[in-house]
Amino acid sequence: MTNWKHIKTNDYDWDYFGDKHGRETSKVRTFYEGNQYIWEADLLPNYVAESHWHPYDIVQIFLEGEFIAEGEGSFYPGDIRWVKAGQSTKEGAGDKGSRFYLIALGGDIPLMWDDLYPLPDDLKESLAKRGNGVGNANINTVPFIPFEDEFGRPTQPVQVICDESPYIVRTKFDPDYEAKDHWHKYDTMYFIMDGEMSFSDEEPIYKKGDIRVVEGGHSYGPEKPGPDGVTFILISNGGPIELNWSDIKDPPKSIN
Repeated sequence: MTNWKHIKTNDYDWDYFGDKHGRETSKVRTFYEGNQYIWEADLLPNYVAESHWHPYDIVQIFLEGEFIAEGEGSFYPGDIRWVKAGQSTKEGAGDKGSRFYLIALGGDIPLMWDDLYPLPDDLKESLAKRGNGVGNANINTVPFIPFEDEFGRPTQPVQVICDESPYIVRTKFDPDYEAKDHWHKYDTMYFIMDGEMSFSDEEPIYKKGDIRVVEGGHSYGPEKPGPDGVTFILISNGGPIELNWSDIKDPPKSIN
């Protein structure tokens, strides 16, 4: 990827996640590796992953089946779950398995088994300062609110799924809406859940099931939804979701 990447998920093959300790895992498809890792996981029916943690914040967008997290309950399509770096969880799938997007904000997604990998002191201290180590939301229960633009330009309403790291929103664009050239401060991921979207003339049309990754500071546009509009989930890696209009605020040459 130079500044953006168009991911057509059906073009990627499934493979078993390799655990160097030989423990049972499930199939995954790896879509993106870098500042953020993006996978799709497909857990076998009644699969259980014993207690483990990840070194980076993760987000799960559930697509099919039932996902079960001990002490949290069950998650189904329409649910979004996040787990902060260092938080231990025991997880698995229901009778029909579970399929979901899995995103790590910062790096790889290894399974750090609690019985093999004690949590480092610095990560333990950081986690203790961040409040609840897990969270979730269902898209049918989160209200739409206006996305306020400081310059009064038209925007579309959003559902704020999580307003701390990880930063997650869901939005719907009406067919006749258009967003002029703009940029975001941080790397941003778009998961197209319904409809289609054009992000600029240099990129292809993104359709349901596609994923877009764009680097922080890259200016693009105009954004134009398809004839039936578009619904997508947006995740910002590093900070809040800011809308910077390129004709008002020049994009930086680079974002560290």
